[in-house]
Amino acid sequence: MTGAKRKKRSVLWGKMHTPHREDIKQWCKRRLPILEWAPQYNLKENLLPDTVSGVLLAVQQVTQGLSFAILSSVHPVFGLYGSLFPAIIYAIFGMGRHVATGTFALTSLISANAVERLVPQSNRNLTTQSNSSVLGLSEFELQRIGVAAAVSFLGGVIQLVMFVLQLGNATFLLTEPVISAMTTGAATHVVTSQVKYLLGIKMPYISGPLGFFYIYAYVFENIKSVQLEALLLSLLSIVVLVLVKELNEQFKRKIKVVLPVDLVLDPSAPCSPNEHPLRSAHGSFRSCTCRLRGLAGSRTRICQEVQIFS
Repeated sequence: MTGAKRKKRSVLWGKMHTPHREDIKQWCKRRLPILEWAPQYNLKENLLPDTVSGVLLAVQQVTQGLSFAILSSVHPVFGLYGSLFPAIIYAIFGMGRHVATGTFALTSLISANAVERLVPQSNRNLTTQSNSSVLGLSEFELQRIGVAAAVSFLGGVIQLVMFVLQLGNATFLLTEPVISAMTTGAATHVVTSQVKYLLGIKMPYISGPLGFFYIYAYVFENIKSVQLEALLLSLLSIVVLVLVKELNEQFKRKIKVVLPVDLVLDPSAPCSPNEHPLRSAHGSFRSCTCRLRGLAGSRTRICQEVQIFS
């Protein structure tokens, strides 16, 4: 190898392995978008509307987070954490302004499947009932949140690997019928898991390959246990929710303020479920309504979960 070639090779090698300050700065902005948009944020124009929308979403996320925690078979307080930290993390690492982050009905249902299998309700009597020093939770509740945390950590590792391998391009292989089928199947399973709250009946956790059919078989076998108050509240709230959502979609260009029916349907928590049967039904359906509202944008959420890796 001649001296000229060696010199040329050393120069190319130096350019490839000597990052400049500007390159590092651009790389940091790509990985941490908050470094790019935060200095350009217009406080006068955006602070007030962002504050109003943030407060409204926070009020909705409180009830929705509690409901998704119950759907995940963990203590409701962890639903608040699940609604808070994803939004903070996405504000730092996310780039989309309109991407919905936070709890998701389908992932909550998958997490509940693992929790109920590894820490079933039968273990409640086997563990000590004394509260621990961690949030005053019992040993049974701590075991359940441990399983849910392990499932969440495993899901995060899988997402990180998919990001490193740039598997987001695989979203081009998902056609419209495939996404619609995924959305319909997910919504059907989530609604089925909430039938006991819609009807106000007590039902053991049922899962497995034919769990979908076993749930409805159990409902028909115990049809006399249905609470009329819960059924009426369920039907009324679902009808109002669907009608207002459809009207908002059709007249959103003509009206300046969209009716926040999600917040209107959030009834106040009952002081004591045993005070009145209507309050008991109200309380049980309150959590179910919040979970059903999460299905309104389920199709968009599934697409975002897949496209986040691109």
